Amino acid sequence: MSSPGQRRPRIYADTREEASGIPKLLESMNVIVIRKQLPEGDYLVPPDVAFERKSAADFISSLFDGRLFDQASRIRGTYSEVLYIIEGDFFRELRFWSDKERQLIGALASLVTRYDAKILWSEGPRQTAEYLASIASKHGNRGASGPVVINKKPSMQSLREWQLYVVESFPGIGAKTAQRILEKFGSLEAFFNASLAELAAVEGVGEAKATRIKELLKAPFKSGVKRTTLDEFYDRPAGRPKDEER
Repeated sequence: MSSPGQRRPRIYADTREEASGIPKLLESMNVIVIRKQLPEGDYLVPPDVAFERKSAADFISSLFDGRLFDQASRIRGTYSEVLYIIEGDFFRELRFWSDKERQLIGALASLVTRYDAKILWSEGPRQTAEYLASIASKHGNRGASGPVVINKKPSMQSLREWQLYVVESFPGIGAKTAQRILEKFGSLEAFFNASLAELAAVEGVGEAKATRIKELLKAPFKSGVKRTTLDEFYDRPAGRPKDEER
């Protein structure tokens, strides 16, 4: 995949992906594969393009049990770009959910618009490997050749890095947007106290992300964990408390 004079593309592969055979396929395509347990996603193209690989059946079921939206929020909060690779015949699987087709199409639209995710359709592991190798090759000459630090907390001595780290932890906020936020508001306190309109006005945030940030800041902490199902996701518009639905 690389021509003479070019750096060999690198990909970080989650150790749990070894059984898929994709890491070995990538190596046969002249890609350097670094096996590591990733905090989110199955593959990472440096510096911060994350890939999640799912079978068509699992992708659809994860829409209904709430896993997909939870996962998309976590991945988007960690990496700047998120791509889902869906393996298998999605439209064949869709026939088993014909009574929910409209909701599924709506969920796909939400994945793209709310979480800024991209979707690639793959026939199987080999085509998935070809996607990864091609994208890694295009990104390979953009960044430095040093190791990528995955989910590392900044040192206590660096106040600036801690400030960026805190802002980047919000769903949908990457490194560039975090810097714009801090440059606009000047401090974490001012960021936390900003109005919805002020947050939405920051380049890279917008109304949808601003709404999610304010919801997160105002939400009371609950010790129990409950996933949002697809039906709940559509029944409750963003920004509307549950007690207003009754």
